[in-house]
Amino acid sequence: MTAPLRHPIAHPPHALSRTILGAALIIAVAGDLLLRGGDPRLGFTLFIAIVTAGAFVIGDRTDRQRTLLLAGTFVATLGFILRDAQELYPIDVLSVLCMGALTVWRGSGRSVARLAMLDAPKAAILAALTAIAGAPDVIRGVGHADADEAERAERARRSRALAIGVALALPPLLLVMALLSSADSVFGSFVSTVGDFLAKDAVQHVVVILALAWLSMGWLSGSLRGSAIVEIPDVDSPGLPFASASIGLYGLVVLLALFLGLQLRVLFGGAAYLSATAGLTVAEYARQGFFQLVVVAGIVLVTLVVADWLVARTDDAIRRYRAAGIVLVGLVLALLVSAVVRMWLYVSSFGLTMDRVVATAIMAWVVAALVAFAATILRGRGERLAPALLGITIGCVALFNAVNPEAIVVRTNVARAVAGAEFDAAYHATLSLDAFPALRAAAPTLAAKDCAALSERLATAWAARRVARDDWRTWSLPYARATSASAEEPTLSCAR
Repeated sequence: MTAPLRHPIAHPPHALSRTILGAALIIAVAGDLLLRGGDPRLGFTLFIAIVTAGAFVIGDRTDRQRTLLLAGTFVATLGFILRDAQELYPIDVLSVLCMGALTVWRGSGRSVARLAMLDAPKAAILAALTAIAGAPDVIRGVGHADADEAERAERARRSRALAIGVALALPPLLLVMALLSSADSVFGSFVSTVGDFLAKDAVQHVVVILALAWLSMGWLSGSLRGSAIVEIPDVDSPGLPFASASIGLYGLVVLLALFLGLQLRVLFGGAAYLSATAGLTVAEYARQGFFQLVVVAGIVLVTLVVADWLVARTDDAIRRYRAAGIVLVGLVLALLVSAVVRMWLYVSSFGLTMDRVVATAIMAWVVAALVAFAATILRGRGERLAPALLGITIGCVALFNAVNPEAIVVRTNVARAVAGAEFDAAYHATLSLDAFPALRAAAPTLAAKDCAALSERLATAWAARRVARDDWRTWSLPYARATSASAEEPTLSCAR
């Protein structure tokens, strides 16, 4: 392990520290206001807009990479108001956090364009530690004013005078307030209301504001170029012989080859083979394994990346690693073909759900990541893998938000229902308002009983949504479209 990266860890200049503190307080107060209201979609978007705007104003505006990261952080929040699906919520939150972590990574003096694979977890750790531990440096920087001893003594004298004044004023103020409260019931009620607010709500507001201000000071300071708060060590590869990695790589080759061989037996044996050997129908068989196959593909990809870092950079080790890598990439791609077949059988028998759409999207990301791995590491260009995966991930998240996956779910299942399959009205009523335009368009094509059941369940779900979304901070575009369609509640026009 090499020595940690050394960065000049010093307090920010006094003026800059005061600017960071002021920006953090504005962000904290805004966060206390905007992040309330249950499901603060518009509120969260506005909050991140204020955060990124504050970072842009106090930072180096000529740093193009930092500016793009800040813009990307804000753009990532647009999914909260453009889409309503709950499955997209954690994806969009993770996107915002990742962009924020990369901004701190840039602030530590690194280039995102040269991001290595092992830098990704280091960037996340650096961002978390910076947000937690950065505030004290800012606070100390505020106190490091260029003042002589006499000025500091004068400030200390004024502070003591104010403290003594508060201590002397409190007893008569409290006594007079108590007497006035007992003399007038209206004033007493007002004082009681204010007291309850200070005892309950005010404490919550203060705690939230202080927590947000603390984290904001750390993150804002860490996002500035050359103001590293913590040190993250660089760890060199141990340079192990290929034999150390060969056990895991060759073991995966054997396991995947054996699994795919049995898949061919199932393919040629068909339903009769499944029933005889496992007691399963084709649909039940497909339902069992899709998610596991996607996870296996991801594990193999991570194993390949870690093995590439562990193995010594000798010609023989690199040649043998690339040979094993090519075989494993081919086997994983074949494994994912099996997963696609399973998903097709699964959807044909049971219909499409958001969980299955998300799993399919993850599988598509894994395929793209495998292609990027083959085009970079297996061709001796490992330094390009992390930027390629970053671009792939941004593209996948943007596309996933753009295509409206819940509308795809509705159209797929309605097409199955028109063809004679069962339509699950209860499930479709649980979908978010992203699905409502597609449901409204498809309602006339549904059987009368299915449409009536869906309309009834939607009315119940809509009543609950109106209560949960009765706050401007919860606004989203799908919600606005649904409410503009009807003053009371979204309705379906069923065929008669």
